[in-house]
Amino acid sequence: MKDSVLVTRPEQAIENILRYQVALDDERCGAELKDLMSRVHAWYAVRAEGGRWLFAPSKFVGYVDNTAVEYFSKRSARDGRKTETILPHWFHTVEPGTRQADTLGQALRDFLRSHGHAGPRKGARISLLAEVFDQVASVPETSGRVVIDSSTCAGRPHIRNTRVRVSDILQLMASGVSSAEILDDYPYLDEADIKAALAWAAGAVDHRVVFAA
Repeated sequence: MKDSVLVTRPEQAIENILRYQVALDDERCGAELKDLMSRVHAWYAVRAEGGRWLFAPSKFVGYVDNTAVEYFSKRSARDGRKTETILPHWFHTVEPGTRQADTLGQALRDFLRSHGHAGPRKGARISLLAEVFDQVASVPETSGRVVIDSSTCAGRPHIRNTRVRVSDILQLMASGVSSAEILDDYPYLDEADIKAALAWAAGAVDHRVVFAA
């Protein structure tokens, strides 16, 4: 089993947030993962296509290629203090009392209730991708790579000059497929296309997020 490695790029963190949604239904560890939700202090969020917010805890988000089995097999060796030194490079904590905090707080409560919890622990915080990704995702065509054309893919966001939808890439990643594997299966895509799809999915926020250095 591979050693625990902290994420080094925001794309890896986003992939883990997507994987967490799948991990919750893992037959071996999903129930235990759900039990721990009420103890999570630091939640990380991205917004999927269609507007639904997806959440995952810091210790799951901060280690490369996480799964439910990987998470629990190395739980004692993994440290939230380490992930909290890495993730703020790309994520910004939502300030309490803002409209954004109200929106995200309600979405997190709904998310936790769907898994049997009344809500998050007292003082839990939510972090979103910082300005670098917010800027990319706020551009209508995500630097020209993600396009919307009513004559292609029924008007759904897709990678330019292909029929690969943003949702196709997200679903593959949520199923545990890595960026490298996607590129092997779709040789006409490149890494920038994957990043653009992730940025599109992550960036639909009500207000601009500014990362304070």
